[in-house]
Amino acid sequence: MKQKLEFILKLLFVAFLFCLLFSYAMFQGGFVSWFLFYAFLPFLVYMFGILIYPINSWNVERKLSKRVATGGESVEVDVTIRRKIPFPVYYCVIEEYLPHSLKKKDTHFTKFRNLDEEETFHEPRKVKRVTFPWFSKNIKLHYTIDQVPRGEHELNALRVKTGDFFGFVKKEHVFLHSNKLLVFPYRRPVKLKENVYSFEQGASPSFKLNEKNTNIVTGVREYIPGDRFAWVDWKTTAKKDQMMTKEFEQEKSVDMMLILNATYHASVSSIRFEGAVEFSASLLDQLQKSTSQLAFMTLGDERSYFPFQKNATHQHMIQAHLAKVRAVGRTPFAQQLQKEHTRLPSGMIAMVVSPLLDEEIAQALVRLAKKSKRLVLFYVRSAKTMTFQDHQQIKQLKNQGVHVQLISEEQLTQQEFEVNT
Repeated sequence: MKQKLEFILKLLFVAFLFCLLFSYAMFQGGFVSWFLFYAFLPFLVYMFGILIYPINSWNVERKLSKRVATGGESVEVDVTIRRKIPFPVYYCVIEEYLPHSLKKKDTHFTKFRNLDEEETFHEPRKVKRVTFPWFSKNIKLHYTIDQVPRGEHELNALRVKTGDFFGFVKKEHVFLHSNKLLVFPYRRPVKLKENVYSFEQGASPSFKLNEKNTNIVTGVREYIPGDRFAWVDWKTTAKKDQMMTKEFEQEKSVDMMLILNATYHASVSSIRFEGAVEFSASLLDQLQKSTSQLAFMTLGDERSYFPFQKNATHQHMIQAHLAKVRAVGRTPFAQQLQKEHTRLPSGMIAMVVSPLLDEEIAQALVRLAKKSKRLVLFYVRSAKTMTFQDHQQIKQLKNQGVHVQLISEEQLTQQEFEVNT
């Protein structure tokens, strides 16, 4: 209804101009008045043509140079507008409606220089171009989105505006065309000063995986080509009259669980949460290379659990989840962690990445530490804003068996994470 009313008003305006000039020429007479009428007549015809020209029939196509990217990369965007009727269009303003999720920039390390300054993370992006197509049937627009942030971004709409030479008649239309862009979190190498692997019968740390522990013999079995000659059990071989070798207990990794706090809290800035997500992605990438029993969980608006599956598809699912996860959960993290406490098996190594630490979370961590073989808290927090109470709380957690590792600006601005586990 509104569009019809605007069309009628503009049509009446063009008709009024025509009647005004024609009346002036008729009543005034003379060469000058008629010259003005005929000189302005083409512009009136053009205004009328623009008014009835259906720009909503144009076909819009948007292509992205990549649909999957990593935080900080650049994405090329090509927009092509095709029209069937080559009506002369003097100018065309093309404006891209960028989603709010793209109003940020990922500068890798530099964005973590201050975990409490949101301004360093936000970028007021705007894509608006003016072209002069005239009779061209194809109108093209090319632009680049630099330093794309982590997340799932969807480009939905494109606004096109045009008009006559003098700006008396203006037309615009919003074209709906959807393109999705998935941006994984930027990952860095993680150097673990002490790996969290152990023998089954002891808790001493080990840095080797899937090797035979030749000090512990669990039985004998038939010889398999490739077994060492020193493993042959000669007594059993003589009794059974066939080659038998000793069977050793394998040195293996214990079950591990990584938990990310994805709940919303007013005191946690978005840049701190980004630091927690990037660290989690990097830590998962490192641990999946070296351990065979690792599960991942996020507690936020909903519980997302990823059991161990050592294949590329499963790892892609975890990274895609980390690309989309937002701090939107309203249920307190301590409450959710307490609920998971009853589900998690005993004797496992638990790692918690959280940008928030309060008294309730501390109590939930202590209860989880009593059930776990080892509990490590990676606390993402600005070292500049740490208070005496914060240090006391961390000290109390350490005294109650929770290993706390502070992930501050110093660690987040390095090309490699170096943490103690």
